[in-house]
Amino acid sequence: MNRKQLLVCALVGTVCSMDSIASADSPVMLEPTIGRVQQIAHIYYNVALNERVVTVLGDSQTAPADTGNSVPIWASTGGNPCADQGYLSSFYFAVDDPTNTSMGGATALATNITVLDMGDIALDTVVDCVQVNWVVSHPDADSDSDSIGDGVEELAGQWMVWDADNGRVVNQSTRLPLVEFLFFNLPGNIAEPGFLSGYTLDVDLVAGFTASDLTFEIGDSDGDCQSASFCNSNIANMDNDFDSLPDSDLDGDGLFDFSWTVRFYQPGIGNDFDSDSDTGSAAPSSSDSIGINFGFPEGSATDNGDGTWTWNIDTMAEAAGTGAEDGFAIYNPPIPGVGITHNGFYWFGGFACEGDQYTPPAMFQFVLYGPAGGGCSPADVNGDNQLNFFDVSQFIQDYNNGGDYNGDGATNFFDVSQFIQDYNAGGCP
Repeated sequence: MNRKQLLVCALVGTVCSMDSIASADSPVMLEPTIGRVQQIAHIYYNVALNERVVTVLGDSQTAPADTGNSVPIWASTGGNPCADQGYLSSFYFAVDDPTNTSMGGATALATNITVLDMGDIALDTVVDCVQVNWVVSHPDADSDSDSIGDGVEELAGQWMVWDADNGRVVNQSTRLPLVEFLFFNLPGNIAEPGFLSGYTLDVDLVAGFTASDLTFEIGDSDGDCQSASFCNSNIANMDNDFDSLPDSDLDGDGLFDFSWTVRFYQPGIGNDFDSDSDTGSAAPSSSDSIGINFGFPEGSATDNGDGTWTWNIDTMAEAAGTGAEDGFAIYNPPIPGVGITHNGFYWFGGFACEGDQYTPPAMFQFVLYGPAGGGCSPADVNGDNQLNFFDVSQFIQDYNNGGDYNGDGATNFFDVSQFIQDYNAGGCP
């Protein structure tokens, strides 16, 4: 198995760790967090090139990697799914809230919890960009007038992507970590009075050549990471519980099960991620809430006529968030020597667009991007959906920069041989 932790920065730097977490099962009802959220900005950030571009949000909240060849491949995007029914309420989920109220009074879950959401995706999917988000009440300033907060000292968020996991306790032997990001000094609240600030962040993993390429493959089935820099080799064929069924399709829909987690770190609790001897403000106050946007895949809401509603996913739409469920898992804060432990599976009572206020779906905003048109052949290394001189030129450039084309951890003759074999096999228009 080829696992690789990405050391990236929170617009400046990062720290990584690999916590082991369990699974989730029976849903328990929670209350969503109600608050007026003003979407402030979209941030594009390339972890390899240390490039950052800020876009003030208008109608769009997403943008692909700046390679020009990246497209959404899995998405549960933010918004109000009941807007057509006239609901104007604003919700988010306070993942870390010192007031404890966002977790229904469950004080053990008020801070340092981990939230897990899940979905299904096609085997051997290459990801070159990941979108995350946060909704924040921590006061901040915009002294440099770049339309985002300057950054709250030691306010951090940790996002991870996991292979072979559908978030349930029915099979605890499957989940494997794939990639992790820890962003610190996150921009805080600069919204109008009475509002919280919302941010989206596209984490671009492409640097232009393999030696510094940080792309990854979800659901590898053949030991070949394709154009990605790394993957969990042959994860799609593993049977760690020896039940003669692949661990990667626990719901039996023919797609690969994956999940993602988020955990936030409050300032003033001893962390010094940027090594400046400043651990942030005093202990978190009742106003220091941070969470994530609700999301939903492409589709439509249907009134079932019995007090329940169904969100119908449009599986034919681009980047359909297949496998997204009206539920999510929560994990307890890490215990020294034990790690993160499963707390339970949660929802908000069932998605509905009726009553005094609508009930949001228990899905959260998350987007994966992948190379556009690069699936016709592994030798299409420049992702233009053609095999020609430009692919040969790109391969030579990658090879000279230490590129590992066949994914065996070395740069040598076998990479050249595999590239020639794939190139001669054709398969592109």
